[in-house]
Amino acid sequence: MRVTNQFLFDNFKSDHGKVLSELNKLTTQVSSGQKIQNSYEDSAVYADILRFNSQESELAGIKERSVQARSLTDASDSALSDFTQTLRDFNTKLIAAANGTMNKDNLESIAVELEEQKKHMISLANTQMNGQYLFSGSATNTKPIDSDGNYQGNDNALMTLVGNGVEIQSNVDGKSLFLGDDLNIHKTVQTNVKLTNKIADEPLTANSTIRDMVGDNDDDASNDANVDFFISGTKRDGTAFKTTITSLSGSSKIEDLLVGIKSAYNNEVNVELTDNGNIQISDIKSGYSQIEFKMVGVKGSNGSTNLNNVTGEIISFSKSNFTAIDTTKDESLQMDQFYFDKNGGKLEGNVAMIADGAFATASTKLSDIINSDPMPNKIFNMKVTDIDGAEKNISLDLSATSTFSVDGGAPYNIYNADESITDGKDFTMGQLNNIIAMTLSNKLPSPDNVTNFNKSIVDAKALIDVDINQNGHLEINDKSPKQSKIKFAMYDADANDFSKTATPSLSFMSNNAVTSSQAHLSFFDEIDSIIDSVRNGVINLNSDANDPRSIGIQNSIGKLEQINSHFNNAQSQIGIRSKSLQIAEQKASALELNVMQLKAETTEVDMAETVMKLNQVTLSYQAMLQTITKVNSLSLLNYLK
Repeated sequence: MRVTNQFLFDNFKSDHGKVLSELNKLTTQVSSGQKIQNSYEDSAVYADILRFNSQESELAGIKERSVQARSLTDASDSALSDFTQTLRDFNTKLIAAANGTMNKDNLESIAVELEEQKKHMISLANTQMNGQYLFSGSATNTKPIDSDGNYQGNDNALMTLVGNGVEIQSNVDGKSLFLGDDLNIHKTVQTNVKLTNKIADEPLTANSTIRDMVGDNDDDASNDANVDFFISGTKRDGTAFKTTITSLSGSSKIEDLLVGIKSAYNNEVNVELTDNGNIQISDIKSGYSQIEFKMVGVKGSNGSTNLNNVTGEIISFSKSNFTAIDTTKDESLQMDQFYFDKNGGKLEGNVAMIADGAFATASTKLSDIINSDPMPNKIFNMKVTDIDGAEKNISLDLSATSTFSVDGGAPYNIYNADESITDGKDFTMGQLNNIIAMTLSNKLPSPDNVTNFNKSIVDAKALIDVDINQNGHLEINDKSPKQSKIKFAMYDADANDFSKTATPSLSFMSNNAVTSSQAHLSFFDEIDSIIDSVRNGVINLNSDANDPRSIGIQNSIGKLEQINSHFNNAQSQIGIRSKSLQIAEQKASALELNVMQLKAETTEVDMAETVMKLNQVTLSYQAMLQTITKVNSLSLLNYLK
């Protein structure tokens, strides 16, 4: 076979290209330290590179997010630490105020100091980091607490992703902090009238007699008039009730009355007489509870079971500074017939609207609030002064279909969203809010039809806003431009009729027992109440105080212990979250290092081996060039030989 120059050239060209490619590959590997530069060079290695890069990016993201979240938790922890220290200082001053030797000037001085500490706590509540508020939930651009102590944020958690489906909360939302719940607390209510032995002029005890309580001090016990007690309230699950304890004789013990009260709550409460002479009712179970209590006694009653008609000596257990509907009648006989508290253009009831353990919303049925299914036939009376100053009497009839009438006029139908007339049992808080707005704004449908009804709602809401506030109370706000004249009262038409014990009453504004302890916390409202107790010098519940419903300094000390515990728990939680984020950051760093090592082992070249191969290929390349040079230098004579 003859070897032609063309054959030699083609072989040289092929070998030269292969060697140059290998040299280039090895040279690039030595200079970059990587096995490949492009995906087509080795698809398996390239797939590993993509996987390792993705893992590195994910772990770097976890580290970055964990660090950022930790800065948030640490800032929150610092603010909460300042909070708890301020509360300790607050408590020290409160204990000093409980000293009975303090005069009015001393108490005012302490109250002023407590006001300053409240301002400091509002400032702490509005702490910012990098322009974002710490305690406003996910609404980080919203100032959480306004100057009146109202919460403006939401209850959303800020979650940080620290792994596959693993998230850690990095904030304490202000709603749970300032309006949260302590489920270890037993709800407690107390009457504020101090019961004394009117015969011996000493505190009553459970062994004292009814005769001692009413002060029948003649020598003939046989002529003692019996006493009837009318009780209204709600049980722990929200079930409303009315009952009577009738004909307790003068020789009956106070203990008999306390046992009767306990029985009215199905023995699910503890009832006792405090050292201060107040009746105290405590839920046996801790956590959410809706117990409310109202009671009035009538000595020598005419036998009537309707408080509107009873005669005899009235025995009061709770007093208020509320404005009663009928100022000629003892407020104890009116129970629920009071105007809402007025502050400028804002009206507020004092009974929390609760259903299924939560504050009512627009969709909550009134039957759910009184925990009665089906809802009994109900008529509610409203006495209002509208935005023009005109007084009106409203009747809301939920006995069949729902209607309302003004000053005895023709009834207006109440419609559902689908334009059907609402059944009384299905009537909701949202519909009640609409009726209140229409009557207070004087925007009534004329003539009565669904189109005009809906238009009246729209027109009314432009002037009057009605809703459930952060404490669960019904709140009415006058948005009209003129000075507010509105007044509002609403009460169950059968509330005072104790012949209808099977028909429970729904209250909105009530002369009920004062709540001294409950699971739900309204932080700045509690602080305001405590400061008022100090300023007014109210040591214990006292119906003769400037504010008869002030819980008093002694109860405030217990309330502050609850608040302290609540904030300590919040600080512990944020500390745990901070530690969890630190662990997540450390874990991500360790995993990132491991991934980098695996990536290096998979994608980086063995430098010694690669350099040796480069030298070998270089020598081979040089040898090939020398061979080709010699071949090309042969003459025709040498070739013929």
